[in-house]
Amino acid sequence: MTDAELKNAIEKRREFLAGKVGGSKADLSGADLRWADLSKADLSGADLSGADLSKADLSGADLRWADLSKADLSGADLSGADLSKADLRWANLSEATGLLDPVAWMSECFISDERGWIVYRAQQGTYAAPAGWVFEPGSVLTENCHPDRCQDCGCGVNFATLDWVRSNHPTQPIWRCLIPWQYGPGVVVPYNTDGKARCSHLQLLEIVKGRK
Repeated sequence: MTDAELKNAIEKRREFLAGKVGGSKADLSGADLRWADLSKADLSGADLSGADLSKADLSGADLRWADLSKADLSGADLSGADLSKADLRWANLSEATGLLDPVAWMSECFISDERGWIVYRAQQGTYAAPAGWVFEPGSVLTENCHPDRCQDCGCGVNFATLDWVRSNHPTQPIWRCLIPWQYGPGVVVPYNTDGKARCSHLQLLEIVKGRK
C-alpha cells in the first residue's frame, strides 16, 4: 500500500467515524504497512487482520477494538497506543516497543517482601464478589484469571494501587493483600492499566486504617 493510498484510507475512515457521506470503514486486512507512520491514527475497530505492520509507528494510535489477529507487529512502536479490547490472537509482537512491562509496573507500583507482592483491593468492587469469598484476615481469594492483556477489566481477583482503590471505591473497606511469589504467574497486567490488574490467588492481610 502506497503512502497516498494509506492516507486516503485513513481519511475515508475518519469520514466514516464522523458519519459523513462517502466515508468507509477502510479494510486494511492483509495490507502491507511496513514502516508506515500511523502515529496517533484513529484505527479503533479497524480490520488489520493479517496486516504487515512490522516497524510501523503506531505510537499514540487508537487501536481499541481493532482486529490485529495474525498481524505482524514485529519491531513496531506501540508506545502510548490504546490496545483496549484489541484482538491480538496469533499476532507477532517480537521486538515491538512501547508495550507496558508487567514486571516493571509491579515493581514501580507495589512493595514486596520475602513472601510476595503487597497490593490492595476494595472489599466489594464494581461487580459482586463470588459467594465463596470470605473477607477476613488470612482468607485466600481465588478465581480464574482472564489472560488477555488487552482486556482492561476481566474475571480474576482484582487488585490495584492504594490510590486507585481510594479514588474508585471511596466508601468500601480497603484490604492490604499479598500475592505470594509462587502465584506470580497468575498475575495479568493490562497493557493500558490505569492502576488496576488481576490475579488468580490473593491473600487478605488486614484492613487499611484511615483513608487519608
